[in-house]
Amino acid sequence: MEKNKIKVSTFNFLKKAINVVFLIWMILTFIGSIRSTHLNITAVSPKLFTLISLLAICIFIYFVSNNIKSFIKNKVIPVALKYKLTLLSIWSLLLIIGQIIFIAQTTTTIGFDVGGVVGEVLYGNAMPNYFSYNPNNLPLLFLEYFWGNHFGASWLSFNIMSLLSTDFGFMITILSARYINKNSMYTTWLLSLLLLNCFPYIIVPYTDTLVLPLISLSFLGYLIAKKSNNLYIKLLGSLLIGIFGTLSFLLKPSSVIFIIAIILVEIFYLLFKSKTVKVLYIISILLVSFGSAFVVKQIYNSYLHDQQYIKVNPSMKKPPELFLAMGMVGNGGYNPPLTDEINSLKTQHEKKSVAIKHIKDTLHNYGPFGYLQFALKKNTNNTSNGAFGWLQEGNFILAPATNRLQQLVYPNGSHLLDYFFISQIVWIILLVILTLGYKSPQKLESIIMILKLSIIGSLMYLLLFEGGRSRYLIQFLPQIILLSGIYLNAYFTDNMFAKK
Repeated sequence: MEKNKIKVSTFNFLKKAINVVFLIWMILTFIGSIRSTHLNITAVSPKLFTLISLLAICIFIYFVSNNIKSFIKNKVIPVALKYKLTLLSIWSLLLIIGQIIFIAQTTTTIGFDVGGVVGEVLYGNAMPNYFSYNPNNLPLLFLEYFWGNHFGASWLSFNIMSLLSTDFGFMITILSARYINKNSMYTTWLLSLLLLNCFPYIIVPYTDTLVLPLISLSFLGYLIAKKSNNLYIKLLGSLLIGIFGTLSFLLKPSSVIFIIAIILVEIFYLLFKSKTVKVLYIISILLVSFGSAFVVKQIYNSYLHDQQYIKVNPSMKKPPELFLAMGMVGNGGYNPPLTDEINSLKTQHEKKSVAIKHIKDTLHNYGPFGYLQFALKKNTNNTSNGAFGWLQEGNFILAPATNRLQQLVYPNGSHLLDYFFISQIVWIILLVILTLGYKSPQKLESIIMILKLSIIGSLMYLLLFEGGRSRYLIQFLPQIILLSGIYLNAYFTDNMFAKK
């Protein structure tokens, strides 16, 4: 009896610890987002300012007029609820048409790492030793090489791949929400559409967007394995976890944080919550998940060893310690002088030793209080930008804006600040939902713990390693959107998407 009390007490402490850390982090992120320069209404165009003013007037009238409030509550909302599936489907169709037009009108050469990888596929002229320094981008190179051979090698073709990956990733996330709770599907769908309406990264064919369907499929596999009572269905879910979890790791190593969160929460429940343990189920799931992961990794290693497409020098690889060192100086982002210093060294041992020395010296110079100040500032750099760092790293687009859509997202675009303002509002909406997270049903407790722990782990990763801009948040959008959708549904369960 005493042992059970200790288990319950320990489990409740762990759960509260996750909730408190998550809440504090969301509050800090929210504060950073409302202080962003992107939220400067005086910088937007006259047309957008007029629209915002009209919207503000409408909201004011709604709150002061009981007749209008009653009309919307009794007439508009019931109709919207009745035709919610149709309305969301129409919006989705319009979004896809808009995305296709957007790609056709804005596709251009992209610089930095994206241009290095695509340039190798198109012209065989990546930056000198790029893949020796950055072998982590070899899976991206092989993927784009495969896509180019089968579907055409051009910037437009690669952007179509990016569009399909982005939309498919969000579709799987919406399906996952449906698997968790039917009504959460609608709120997750709604928030996904809201975000995708201001998401220009579909014209940047890089790992940030290409990894989204792999992350979403691995989590869907987990839900299938967890919720199904059929052993064969559970094994199918386990297969999805192993295959797509490994593929996402190969394409974007930091995406494995999601899988780590799943493992940790399941261990929590196994140790402190479960009364009975189905050993056969657990062993079968683990064998299939880790077995399929091992097979996928071995297939990739074999391909990497046998392929003749690109040659790399393993001794030139950037060590993980370099990314830790870069994450502690400046704004916590990419640091060219430090990178050049490490790249100039001959062996991996030298590179690691010098990077570790930089880390120790930096920590010594900061001191505990100084590093805490730096970390708070870096967290703002990592998370405050609702445009997910669009153009934050510099002008990776050099072409001038010549049409209306380019005016929205190109560096010299006349409406670029309009885009920044709108995307910032959408990001703040998501943060408000996450910060004020409504108490969810008990049966979703483990799912919410996984999503929260995954987001915490993701933000911690960006805080420790190279970050400094919010582009890295893109890979974590499935968790963010899914948790936001669950919370929004829980809050409006009686008067929005759920049937009374």
